[in-house]
Order: sequence, then C-alpha cells, then structure tokens
Amino acid sequence: MSSSSSYAVKIEGLGKRYLVPQTDETGRAARLRAHLKEYLPFTRHEDDDYFWALRDLDLEVKPGEVLGIVGKNGSGKSTLLKILTGVTDPTEGRATLRGRVASLLEVGTGFHPDLTGRENVFMAGVLLGIKHAEIRAKFDQIVDFSGIETFIDVPVKRYSSGMYVRLAYAVASMLRSDILILDEVMSVGDAGFREKSQANIENMAKDGRTILFVSHNPRAVTSICTRGIILDAGRCVFQGEARDAVAKYLRDVHQYDEPNGDGSEDPVIHDVADAPRLFPGRAVIRWVSTHAADGTPTKRFKTGSSVVVRIGYEGATASDPYFSVLLMNEFAERVATIHSTHVLGAARYPVSGIVECRIDDLRLGDGKYNLMIDYGNFGGSRLAETTMDCVPNAGEIDVEVSGFVQGHGASSYEGAVHRSSWRCLEPIEGNSVQEA
Repeated sequence: MSSSSSYAVKIEGLGKRYLVPQTDETGRAARLRAHLKEYLPFTRHEDDDYFWALRDLDLEVKPGEVLGIVGKNGSGKSTLLKILTGVTDPTEGRATLRGRVASLLEVGTGFHPDLTGRENVFMAGVLLGIKHAEIRAKFDQIVDFSGIETFIDVPVKRYSSGMYVRLAYAVASMLRSDILILDEVMSVGDAGFREKSQANIENMAKDGRTILFVSHNPRAVTSICTRGIILDAGRCVFQGEARDAVAKYLRDVHQYDEPNGDGSEDPVIHDVADAPRLFPGRAVIRWVSTHAADGTPTKRFKTGSSVVVRIGYEGATASDPYFSVLLMNEFAERVATIHSTHVLGAARYPVSGIVECRIDDLRLGDGKYNLMIDYGNFGGSRLAETTMDCVPNAGEIDVEVSGFVQGHGASSYEGAVHRSSWRCLEPIEGNSVQEA
C-alpha cells in the first residue's frame, strides 16, 4: 500500500437504485396498486418506477488521504457511505476497501440502547475485529476523550445525543482502523468537542489513516480534508482540492455566478432585474456595477484601495429608505456590512435613480467576494428595519493583498486585514516590562 498507485478505497461504476412505483392516479385504490406493484415479484416495472440514489460513481482514495464529501440533502452522500460500510448492497458496480473499516454514520447506530457505555465500547471493538486486550488497553483513553466518565456504566438509551455521539466517535477513532468513515460527526456536540475531534482527525490523517468525511460545515471540510468531491442527484459532479470543492458547492447553493476564468472583465453593468431574490416582492434593484476610485469600471481591487458600487433602482417607495452593500466570502459568510444609515445625514433618495456607495480603505484578504445588495425601510432603528428587496448574487469582486501587508498575507476566510507594528519586550523584576 505504500506505492503511489496503491489505494485504500476504490469505487468503480457504483450505483444504487430503489423501487418507487409511479402512478398518475390518486386515491386509496391507486396507492394499494402501487404498493402491490412494488412487492409482487412477477410485476413488470418501468424505468420510471426506479429512483437512482447513486449512479456511475468512480473514485479512488489513497492511503492517508482525507476526502471531504459534500452535496445537498438527497444527493447520495449517505447512500454512498452505507454501501462502503456494508449496510446496503450496490445495484451496479463495486467498491473495494483495503484494511479495517470503522464508521460513525449517524447518532443511534452501532450501539445497543440497553447496554451501558462500557459494554457498548467492548461490543463495538469486537465487531471491528479488535481483541479484548487491545480494547482494554485503549478503554481509559476512549472514556477520557468522550468526557462522559460519570455515565460510562449507565445504559446509553439515557444518554443525550451529544453524549452518545462523543462516545461513538471516541470508539471509532481511538480503536485502530485503517479507514474511518464519518457522517456529520461535527453536527452534534458542543464547540469544545468539535474542536477536539477536528484536531483528532488531523492527527489520524498524519498517522496515515484514510478518512472519508461527510459534513455540511464548509470550514470543517476545508480545514480537515485534503481533497473533496461534490455529489448532485446521485452523481459526482466535481473532484479536486477540498477548498475548490467547497467553493463550487457553496456557489451552487447560493446561486452565485461562476468565476470568470479567462482574465477578462465582467460586463460593466450586472443586470439583476431578474436575479433570484431572498424575499418575494417587487424587484426594486435593477443593476449593479463596481468601479475604481476614479470611476473606471472594474471588479479587481487591492487591499487598502477604494471600491465604488453603483446601484440602479426603480420604484423605491419606502418612507425611510436605506441601501446596504454586503460582502460575502467563499463560505457565504458575511465579512463586511456597508449600510447607508452608517452615515449621518445620509442622502435622500428619489423613487428611481442611481445610488453610489464608496468604500474607502478596503480591508479584505485575497479572494473572491460576492456582493449582496439590500434595500428597505429603516424605520429609525435596526429593530424596525424592514427588507423590501435583497439580491444575494449581485456581482463579484476580486481582492489582492498585493503588498498591503508583508509575509504570507491573508485569505478571504481569515477576516479583516490590518497593518500593524511589532516589537519585543523583555520582562524585568516584578510585573513590569522593558523594551528589548
């Protein structure tokens, strides 16, 4: 398994379909016929009677690789993991896994509710093919990691979901396996457990264990995984670096435009009249454009420079109107809020026209940022604020640190970028310090 051509997991033409008889009829009789059609072996089934949860999947995961699997609900992620762990058989294709496999698919699987935590640890180890002596040697470490020492001899049916998943994860990770399959392990448990388990996964990867990690947490996927795939309607639509997979997935989820990869500028005016809205209603915001400080149309800016955003609008009838420019990073997290009410004595807006927002001293790191434009009625306070039109995908800007700070700079997910000065101070007697 040490050669470059070796693999820990190899998937070839994998597919899984389920019988879901279709009928255009309604009523109890129609439902009964559909039920009989599903279970009678001599019944002829049409192609439309089958639902493919997974189709034509080819994938190879190397030893020591941490693969992130992302996709919307119903995309086939859980079906893939169930096939890999032997819970269900594929309809077509095959999956080959080399080595001992441990998994944590969901809260409630793998443990017997009437057994205590201690008994379930030993039972889970035996099912993994681990000897009692090895389980006994790791037992204290497992209990310590789970943080449920007080309840280890209590039946697990009395555990909270957080206690349950902490113990299940501790068993799966601490008992030696070559391949570890995790499904949304970060979604249950407190912040302390999530940080501890994330560090644990990183250490396991360094030890050469192969990990398949499913999560809706984009930061967890990008920080833990080396590679990522996107599943959509049962098919793999992307394979590549974990960060690229997460960025593409989030762009699809939030309906952001694909980045322009040919080096050319986007159109001067980004027409958003028919763009998706966050809230139903009249489309007041009609177009958006971005410009340099001198008014030159561009979407490329340097950290510390000025950005000018122009918004064309029609039918702004709010009695106390406001406009907002919101900047979102690659994780669809808001990293900047520029609100017209932040300026005292803000301009009055006609019913239709063009409003210009000038952002001085841009403090963002390297990366692509989407513009979200919001319009509504302020009402005198943030509590009284009412959104009347909001365009989540109103354009995009590219930012480069480009010498604003030295060293490794900063990326879009690292927050604001500030210049700073540093000096070394040496301690002297007492609590005071002196300059070096």
